Amino acid sequence: MKKLIAIIALIITAAGCVWAEKTVAELNPGFDEAMTQAMRPKNVTVFGYQKETKPFSLFWFTDIHGDEREFGRLIEFFKTYRRHFDGAICTGDMMRDSAEHSDFDYWAATPGHEEIMSVIGNHDVLRNDNNYVNINYDDILSMRECYVKYFAPFIGKWGVNYIPGKTYYYKDFDNKKIRLVVLDNMQRKNEPKAVIGQLAWLKDTLAGAREKDLSVIIAAHYNINDTEKIECNFTEKSILYNGEFRDCDLYMKIVDDFRKEGGKFVCWIAGHLHRDFIIKSKKYPGQLCIVCDAACDWQSAAYSETARVPGMKCGDLADTLVVDTSRHLIKLIRVGATMDGFMRPKNEVTLDYLTGEIVSQY
Repeated sequence: MKKLIAIIALIITAAGCVWAEKTVAELNPGFDEAMTQAMRPKNVTVFGYQKETKPFSLFWFTDIHGDEREFGRLIEFFKTYRRHFDGAICTGDMMRDSAEHSDFDYWAATPGHEEIMSVIGNHDVLRNDNNYVNINYDDILSMRECYVKYFAPFIGKWGVNYIPGKTYYYKDFDNKKIRLVVLDNMQRKNEPKAVIGQLAWLKDTLAGAREKDLSVIIAAHYNINDTEKIECNFTEKSILYNGEFRDCDLYMKIVDDFRKEGGKFVCWIAGHLHRDFIIKSKKYPGQLCIVCDAACDWQSAAYSETARVPGMKCGDLADTLVVDTSRHLIKLIRVGATMDGFMRPKNEVTLDYLTGEIVSQY
């Protein structure tokens, strides 16, 4: 009898191993090699080797919408390949619907969350179900309320330069010559001073980057306005929505002045649209924006051209942003869903961030 029980237990254990859900790393076996190539610096000269700045890499996802399971899976992937990354960020919409309707406890309860920087999204500022149903931005969470809820328990572990009570900050990666700037670009109609203060802060922060000869990446939730698509496999064929970043032109003007004064600007990165886009400003040359599809599969499925099936490779979705400042290149490596409904591959794309030219894609 004991032998029979032992045999049954062994069979159950073996079956569990066979049927166990695969990790994101297991579903993306080529990632290690792709990163090895993407992170190769430009270091060969005619007469020998010249030391160049190694590319910067950021693990990036957005619009997780309270999906605790997917949050844990993405963190596990980040930890598995931690050696390849300089940092990790979620560009907003950590909440499912609104602050009243959603539970944010999942974030702190997920091991490994400590290294994940975050950005305030439109669902994160919605105060209650009335905000959510009516898309009412007249009475949203103040910047201080957002700071207390989403930043205060975590921001001290991110290694960033921040002001207590403010939901914008920056982080320098001096060895990669990069400054990552994070903005809160919510529609704060009831808090105009928050916008004015952030504009002044951004101007000073960009000036500091110029003085240190750092190239700048700006992360926000809403994408920039008045843009056109850069046609490639990472740009969806659907309609591109512009206009939700109410004060966008004020921020873009500051970035434009920064560039004219000799500052080095790489790109904006954003979420919100639950679609993939690479876009460029019509008004301000040299300002690119990369928009990533939603990490939460049930949100992505409602909007995106990419099908999402939990348990399959396409069930997960994140990007790795690699920036090679010595060659002015952005390299995007998709983690998870690597094909859309038009059967276009979304594995990697490389573009020149000074010209917007697509160098390669597949």
